[in-house]
Amino acid sequence: MKILFYLPVVTPWWFDNIVEPLIRRLAPEHETHVLAPVPWKGTGIGARELAAATHLPQVHWHIFDGDSHPSMRTATTERAGIVDFARSLAPDYVLCRSADYETVREFPGIVRHLMEGGAAPLPLPQDWVILQEDPFDHGLLPELDDAARAALDRLIAPVWSALKGPATPTRQMCKTFHKWAELPSDRPVLALPLEYEHEENFFPIHRVGAAPNHRLIAELAESIDESFFLAITNHPLNEKHVDNSALEAEIASHGSRMRLLPGVGPDGENTTALLACHADGMLVGDSKVYAMAGFFGTPMLRRTKFKTGEWLHAYSDTQEFLAAVAAGNARRPDEDAARTWFAFHIANNVLDPNDPELTAADILARLDRPVDPARWERSFAHFTSMAARDSQ
Repeated sequence: MKILFYLPVVTPWWFDNIVEPLIRRLAPEHETHVLAPVPWKGTGIGARELAAATHLPQVHWHIFDGDSHPSMRTATTERAGIVDFARSLAPDYVLCRSADYETVREFPGIVRHLMEGGAAPLPLPQDWVILQEDPFDHGLLPELDDAARAALDRLIAPVWSALKGPATPTRQMCKTFHKWAELPSDRPVLALPLEYEHEENFFPIHRVGAAPNHRLIAELAESIDESFFLAITNHPLNEKHVDNSALEAEIASHGSRMRLLPGVGPDGENTTALLACHADGMLVGDSKVYAMAGFFGTPMLRRTKFKTGEWLHAYSDTQEFLAAVAAGNARRPDEDAARTWFAFHIANNVLDPNDPELTAADILARLDRPVDPARWERSFAHFTSMAARDSQ
């Protein structure tokens, strides 16, 4: 088989923890090519990555260093040439990390995007990934027969019990959180988790709404009046690596209509998870926090260009969503389907690139058979063993 890794927006962390382990398993058995631009804004393949892959002499590296290489991250000006090159290689499979998903749609073979596998509150390691047809199709469930649903229900049962117990807030817990977060009691609270916007992240080009985040806040303030309260949390990597002064000033300018909350709650909990549990609704774009809304049954507005699982019952129209929240009858994610989806995510979707038992055949099987009950038992066993290890 012939495999192509197309990696315009791969970061050093992604290369080390996800891409190199996958290449290491595939290259000894299959003809493996890597197509990527030279480094720019923390992405691409350079001398560092090539040096880290000297133990893989059979890999064919195709590093693009033309003047237009920055455009490969978003909307390449060299689409025709890149597509022609990919067609000349004629790969059977393409694994890509690219914000420009239109170009790779023209590649031959089975094409999948390497995307983050996280689905809080599941305790999934940061380096676990999923293989997606489009980058931000979220919460999708295939047609499953009764036997498949019964198998998933059995597999998730102990995990679900462990998650749901701590997730059920007592009256005192609610009171403590509302007091700490200074949430009003006279109007609906909308949770707004902000997305990562460091220069290395090119995926916000797909955002439905203004960018960067301080402009998004200004835009939302125009469409959401003072009869709602916005409880905002920043992305943890924004807190570490981004200048948030414009964001903080914008939020402050709206006074009692909104507040930026610390990322960690009063007892060390994740504030976004607390808000997903306590808020009357959640505003989501392409962030993974949709899973929190699904888990806690929180009504959700999702503004996106991508697909959303029907079980999430997400709104796409802002005013329709606000009216339903204000009336107290907003659609909520389906509780039974949520349990099935989380089970399916563990059993079928997430992939650990550093699993010592992972083989090239396992990787290709996921590309050939996106839904395969034959891997469910082992996937759950691996998840359970990793969760137990990480909890120690």
